[in-house]
Amino acid sequence: MSKHNIRLKDIAEELGISIPSVSRALNNKPDIGIETKKKVFELAEKLNYQRNQFAINFKNQQSFIIGVIIPQIVHHFFSNVISGIINEAEKRGYSIMLFQSNESFESELKGVETFQKSMIDGLIISLSDNTNDVSHLKYLQEHNVPVILIDKITDELTSAKIICDDFKGAYFATEHLISLGKKKIAHITGSLNPYTTKERYRGYKSALKDYGLGFNEKLVKKCNLVSREEGYTTTLALLAENEIPDAIFCATDPTAIGAIKAIKEKGLRIPFDIAVMGFSDWKMSSVVEPPLSSVSQPDYEMGKKAVELITEEIHLTRANKPIKYETFVMETSLVIRESTMGKR
Repeated sequence: MSKHNIRLKDIAEELGISIPSVSRALNNKPDIGIETKKKVFELAEKLNYQRNQFAINFKNQQSFIIGVIIPQIVHHFFSNVISGIINEAEKRGYSIMLFQSNESFESELKGVETFQKSMIDGLIISLSDNTNDVSHLKYLQEHNVPVILIDKITDELTSAKIICDDFKGAYFATEHLISLGKKKIAHITGSLNPYTTKERYRGYKSALKDYGLGFNEKLVKKCNLVSREEGYTTTLALLAENEIPDAIFCATDPTAIGAIKAIKEKGLRIPFDIAVMGFSDWKMSSVVEPPLSSVSQPDYEMGKKAVELITEEIHLTRANKPIKYETFVMETSLVIRESTMGKR
């Protein structure tokens, strides 16, 4: 039998006792013998029944705790999302339990399992870059624990989703570079598995097409962590090729800041020789030299919206009322600084 769908009936049948006896044993009732309790507990542990038992607790009790799983706590975008979540949750009488996945699917699973044992009322999660299977989230939903996806989402889960318009943000960023007369626009991106980087890549390509600029695959460079270090080394590789770009659109601000360092080391002028555009508008973007143009995301507002949706869904779930799942798309905006519009 599957360890993920163990019922009281399964334990009762294997031990040859009644279902009520199993229930009373698991609840440590005094009218069940010690030996029977021992056998029930041992088999329940062996079959991993604990998860279903907690699912029953989820259904019948309310902890006023919302679980939150995000890839990186120190990430500028996610730290603002978390602030929005915490502030809105406090207003609504909920506490937050936070777990960091570090872009690891295995860590994400551990986070979900930890939250199950903590009897959360609902889960807000931004998927790790390596998450392709969402059965752990479907399991929660099957046991009346609402799940909201934020930023890094998937079509594999039927749930409410909150995203910013990564496509439009990338499109406008590329369009801005084109408006400056740039024609060889490179793109530094990360894995195209996450929804966010996939949409930014699509926005970049669409802008090139709409403005009659040919797509050059050699000008697209992928890195693993979209970090400052990778932005630096990737830009050095771009500058070592025969066709040097006159602009670089980076999928994150850290990669853009690394790109700025590499360009300056090569003695090139920003933005006149090469313009640089980032994405997310980190605080450090305004203090680097030159200050970085970027795409601003409504991160704090996304966190607030996530709590609004999860608390409403918790209420509807407990009232056994139907839930309408929607995807909420929040607008981005360009923040133009000297890395694209510098003064001569």
